[in-house]
Formats: sequence, C-alpha cells, structure tokens
Amino acid sequence: MEDSTEPQGLGPGAAGQSGDLQGLSEVADADSESVEELVEEGQTLEAETIAGVEKASDGEAQVRVHERPEDDVPEEYRDRD
Repeated sequence: MEDSTEPQGLGPGAAGQSGDLQGLSEVADADSESVEELVEEGQTLEAETIAGVEKASDGEAQVRVHERPEDDVPEEYRDRD
C-alpha cells in the first residue's frame, strides 16, 4: 500500500525519479588533484587530460599548419590531375 501523503508516481522509489538513496551531500565541492598526484596514483590518462587542458592556449591563438613534402604523402592522398 502506498503512502497517501505523496502523489502517486513520485518519490525516490518511482521509476524515472532521482532520490537521495546514497546519502550524497547536497554541497558541491571540488577536490582538484595536481598532475603529479594523479600520476603517483597511477591515473595517467586523467593526468594527461588535465595537463593538456592546463597547457591549452586560448581560442584566439593563431592556427599553425604543417605541410609535408609531397614525397611523404601516401599515393592514395595525392591529386591525380
């Protein structure tokens, strides 16, 4: 029998509803770890991701284009004019 004080279909037990069944804190906090700490803990993928974000330049930076000599380009990518 359902609790009559709560509208039908609502609550943490209802499908599609989010409830605090895990006792998670409502206070948002972020504990950032340094790249060195992540590496020490064996989390190299995360460390590389953080390092890449920290080293990223702003979106206004000039784009550098690298050209390869034509003899380095595989045959299937060459123009056949």
